[in-house]
Amino acid sequence: MYLPEPLLERLDEYGRQNGTGRGRSITKLLEDLLPSPAPPEPPTRAQKDLLHLELVKRSNPLYQQFRSRHYIPDRGLVGQQLQYLVFYGGEVVGVIGGASAVFTSQVRDEYWGFAKDKETKTRQLNSIINNNIFRLEYPAPNLATMALSRWRKQIQRDWEELYGVQVAGFETFVVEERLWNGKTRNGACYRADNWELLGITKGYGDTNVRGREHKNKTLKAKKLIYCRRIEGRELCSSYTTSWNDPERQKELNQKRLAMFADPLDLLLKTVRQDLEVHD
Repeated sequence: MYLPEPLLERLDEYGRQNGTGRGRSITKLLEDLLPSPAPPEPPTRAQKDLLHLELVKRSNPLYQQFRSRHYIPDRGLVGQQLQYLVFYGGEVVGVIGGASAVFTSQVRDEYWGFAKDKETKTRQLNSIINNNIFRLEYPAPNLATMALSRWRKQIQRDWEELYGVQVAGFETFVVEERLWNGKTRNGACYRADNWELLGITKGYGDTNVRGREHKNKTLKAKKLIYCRRIEGRELCSSYTTSWNDPERQKELNQKRLAMFADPLDLLLKTVRQDLEVHD
């Protein structure tokens, strides 16, 4: 904004007399002329009956919209995975998903007691779900923890139905940083849902542990490690992969068709729920 020199001089004079800078001087001079905006009403506490999750493909347009706004860039997924839209009051307010556990993390490996040999560890990893994404864009207090709890229970059932593996627990990795609104991203919703903070990853350079090259500073950053066990569950000791197994792949595809909502049905369901909420 351009201000003429005489006005700037008067503002500086006013500032010397009142101990204010130019911006604060303008605010003080205008405060009696402009009405003060009413403070926004605080959002009401989240209600469980308004929350539900819907299993969708990663190609779903709504999923992609929220995924594109997540702080960690989308580099695709390798291995097992299930992704969900988060509905609240008939509106899609976020996404949450689970994928194959990361292969190596020293603190995490010690927590689960994974075997040292690669073959056994690979089988054991199939029973751990990595919360690969969680993004909410609705400010209702306690909604994040509520959605996380709902997701754990739902993906456990869906994972076991689709992949035939009993889930033993969950993991996630959080980049701790100061946000634009003054808050800090540090995994508070995971602690509220009784996940354990194990420590911090070592971070890595221009390639990750699988040798995939990247330049993104967030991907290189050290991350907080959170895990949660399911009591009474043992790590997977046997698993049949679908790689190079056409019959197994066919079986999984048939299960997916039965589990995933038809895109048109999902759209109609969203519209109906929105009408019910606002009726």
